Amino acid sequence: MLPVLSIPPPCGFNIGGLLALRLWPVANVRACAEPVASVVTTALELVDPLNYADLYFLPESAGYTEDPDDDVQGLLYKVKLPLLIAGDAPDVSEAVARLAGGRYLVAFLDGNGRTKLAGTPEWPLKLLIGTETGRKGTDRNALDFTFTGVLPERAPFYLEQEFTPPAARRAWSAGFNFGFS
Repeated sequence: MLPVLSIPPPCGFNIGGLLALRLWPVANVRACAEPVASVVTTALELVDPLNYADLYFLPESAGYTEDPDDDVQGLLYKVKLPLLIAGDAPDVSEAVARLAGGRYLVAFLDGNGRTKLAGTPEWPLKLLIGTETGRKGTDRNALDFTFTGVLPERAPFYLEQEFTPPAARRAWSAGFNFGFS
């Protein structure tokens, strides 16, 4: 028998999409607290607190999905977090090469102002990077970033991460610093 549960309706708004994203290389994460009631209330324990990257992406280009998959190992969640970063260009190729194929923990801010943490040191997300130029002049020229992975539980809410409000962030530029040392 199920306990009496109530899932409350959203309070006034329910906005889709992602607004901000921060990632840490898995090798930089010493420890990550276990979620309690789907919430992580303490910050990640990091080897180097400056070894992270904030990714600034095209508006309305990022999303997050967790698809349940019940197989012989039990219930797992297939995770996918795609986003587009404007303009494939020579000045960003070195930074992109450093990120591609890496394994990360990813914090993301959704349209409702809530942050979640996807990945753990034992279950990190992998980053794949492609290029998209489109066929017409009105199509986007962008780098196609996709974080993928499998998690043993849904991504918990992450209360310790603060993001710069989207209106105050600077755009991707030649001087953009990923923060990796």
